[in-house]
Amino acid sequence: MVNRPPQVKEIVSGILALAARKGERIPLAKSHSIVYAMKSHEPILSGLRFSLTGDVCYSRDIDQAINILIDGGFLKIEGQSAVVTGRAQQFWRYLGGFLTNSQVQDIHSVSLRFHDRLRRDVKNPSISP
Repeated sequence: MVNRPPQVKEIVSGILALAARKGERIPLAKSHSIVYAMKSHEPILSGLRFSLTGDVCYSRDIDQAINILIDGGFLKIEGQSAVVTGRAQQFWRYLGGFLTNSQVQDIHSVSLRFHDRLRRDVKNPSISP
């Protein structure tokens, strides 16, 4: 195993995939805003860049991560959401090919927090991220 620091898009891909459930919808705009809100509390997200325009936040890194997951068959796009195909747990093996178990565990922990927040926000859309 080659031990190298993870790239931002690989970290974000892991956050989106590792704690995802089959068939779960990840609203694309909400994924940007939740990760942006988490950035100040999660050191692993320190390299992530955002553009802010009014109430809209956007990260090219998040879009690249989503494209990685789509290309790998882990997500598919339906409307304004990414839908988990059920292969998301296989992403763990992919990350384990070049990251230490500790690094993958760190990404998984952030993924759990991301998906918990996403699920709460989807249940109560009036709550802002």
